[in-house]
Amino acid sequence: MKHRGKNLVLLLIGILIGCALSGPAVNAATEYFQAIRSTHPVCVDGERVELEAYLINGNNYVKLRDIGRAVNFNVYWDGHAAQIESGSPYTGVAPTKDEAGPEPESTAGPEAAEAFTEAVNPSVLNGTYTREAYEALRSTVTTGKESASVAMSEETRKAMQNAASVIGSWPGYVMKTAADGKTTFSAKYPGSYSEAAAYCQPLIDGLSGTDKERVRELAFFVCDRLTYDSSEYATPRTALTGAAVHPSACMGYAHCFKFLCDLADIPCILVHSDTHQWNEVYVDGCWQSVDVTGTDAGDNVSYREKIPVLHDPADMQGSDYVQSQPELTRFAKELLIPGSTR
Repeated sequence: MKHRGKNLVLLLIGILIGCALSGPAVNAATEYFQAIRSTHPVCVDGERVELEAYLINGNNYVKLRDIGRAVNFNVYWDGHAAQIESGSPYTGVAPTKDEAGPEPESTAGPEAAEAFTEAVNPSVLNGTYTREAYEALRSTVTTGKESASVAMSEETRKAMQNAASVIGSWPGYVMKTAADGKTTFSAKYPGSYSEAAAYCQPLIDGLSGTDKERVRELAFFVCDRLTYDSSEYATPRTALTGAAVHPSACMGYAHCFKFLCDLADIPCILVHSDTHQWNEVYVDGCWQSVDVTGTDAGDNVSYREKIPVLHDPADMQGSDYVQSQPELTRFAKELLIPGSTR
């Protein structure tokens, strides 16, 4: 399904917030603001839709609520301001507490701590990556809900931001720091990736065979839509929405592959050096490296049957594969698969 928000075509849309007029100005405005029903066509993804629109002083005005209904994003009034939720379907009303999920507790209790850390490799929990920070992000990874709020140093907050960025794509993991200095994590499916998710879903539904075979198919799907260019960066929202080929550096290969692995529920992280970026995936009970940029083999598909897509991380030799933050990689692996780096 195409992302309908991108293709809403309106001749001109204005949102009339309000005018405070009195005395003679009211009489002047009576002539100036003449509203007549607009007959201009409105299309969404090329299809005509009926919206109640009015032509006022040469401009078309429609209700933001009606746009949300046509394009399918939620719009509602929360008692203080108009709220737009681009990633939520239209309802016209504010989400209830039940729909939004339970309010997170202010601190993680002992039972929660034991549940999320009993299997973790304790060596990844140090002065920067704290047990409390791990608990918070791991709980969101596991449940999809907002985490408990946790106090963090600035150093820990930056480290956790990096950790969230290498494990998240669909969903991504968002950090929010309140006025009291405590931080929470939440999972968010970026609206800008919705079209890519819809386009790639048939691929995901059709995957079969072993995990290794599924990984190979995902890697070659990316290769078919990218060609190497060190000066360009193609994201999933551009490269994974059709069959066109896009130029991209290694970062685009790694991020597109990560996005597909998230759709397929294959644990995957981003790994980087000072000059290169690639992935590691958890298959057959261990982490293995996948360098989709190298797998592309200069766009020559005749090599594909001979190319090993999965590699032992220890075999990734050369300066391009000297990780910039190996401690980040180990911590990220433990976030997705506790105990996997023991």
